[in-house]
Amino acid sequence: MSTVTLSNNTLNVLRNYSTINSSIVFRKGNTVRTISNAENILAKFTSEEVFPMDFAIYDLSQFLSGINLFSNPQLEFDNENYVTVRGGRQSARYYFSDPEITLKSAPEKNVKFPGADIQFNMDEESLNDLRKASAVYSLPDLTFKATEDSNEVTLILHDKENDTSNTYEQKISGCVTGSFSLDVKIENIRVLPGDYTVKVSKHLISEWTNVNTDLLYYIALEP
Repeated sequence: MSTVTLSNNTLNVLRNYSTINSSIVFRKGNTVRTISNAENILAKFTSEEVFPMDFAIYDLSQFLSGINLFSNPQLEFDNENYVTVRGGRQSARYYFSDPEITLKSAPEKNVKFPGADIQFNMDEESLNDLRKASAVYSLPDLTFKATEDSNEVTLILHDKENDTSNTYEQKISGCVTGSFSLDVKIENIRVLPGDYTVKVSKHLISEWTNVNTDLLYYIALEP
């Protein structure tokens, strides 16, 4: 029997994953991936825990809520059909889902990022400010705007479908390879709270690397 105790860091990442896809497939080892149903968000995390087998969870939020019922819970893997969650005198048997049902939530290949045309560091406070402004002003679109030979990137919240929409801007130091105006839906930036190194490519993909843990996201841009 193999026993796994999930750290708070891993639990926080998995809660974040549940906002990207309600299902997940864990692969044997310590690399945990997820992908959104629209396949426009992919995340990869290297956990400190090593999972002893492949298994699929259909409702990740439910699974995590169940773990919260226990004090110092441990996951016991001694059956190919279910995991036993044990804490003190309590235990629960949680059955795995059919991998075929959750196969779409199980990306196995790494993304080949084409290279950054815009790169900058974004701290947690700045990201929170963007999210708040998007909610307050009902602005769904975020534009990364850069000018050649500039060391500054302008982040612009607006509504692309409304020529007279309100706007909100942040200016941030960065590196650019030319003049660009690249868009992403703010709702797709479903990253764990924290500080990030952000790379944006003219090939309509962005890479968000968490500064403090081995976690990264690939988020597709809008055409």
